[in-house]
Amino acid sequence: MHLMGTKRHSVDSKLRLKLPAEFRREFDDQVCLLPMGESLYGFTPAEHASFVEERFGADFNPRNRTQEDLRRLLNATTVELDIDSAGRICLGKVPEEYREWVKAGKQVVVVGNERRFEIWNEQSWEQMEREMRSKLQTLLYDA
Repeated sequence: MHLMGTKRHSVDSKLRLKLPAEFRREFDDQVCLLPMGESLYGFTPAEHASFVEERFGADFNPRNRTQEDLRRLLNATTVELDIDSAGRICLGKVPEEYREWVKAGKQVVVVGNERRFEIWNEQSWEQMEREMRSKLQTLLYDA
């Protein structure tokens, strides 16, 4: 899976978000949403499991409290949502505190980022995009 592109979308009065068609093709009938920073990350269930496991690699130690707490948090804050026949997910099923945390309002931006998509508040995305563009040369060549 390789998701890319930036799409602006409205969230309807029932807090449903229609996923971009090119993203929907990559998902069966479920999305896992994980609040991360200023956005919600959207994964297939299998990609979510991979994302969590990649945080630790082969070095996961269930007796290490920090590692166990991080894994627990990543799994506990993930919300699994069905994609309806119209290609929508219901953000109303995401706990309100998570929606407030990422400031998900009536206008959002859905951004493809390889194996996941991200749902951003429109203003937060615009600010992030400006910051990334201003340091594009450094990001590309001075890493």
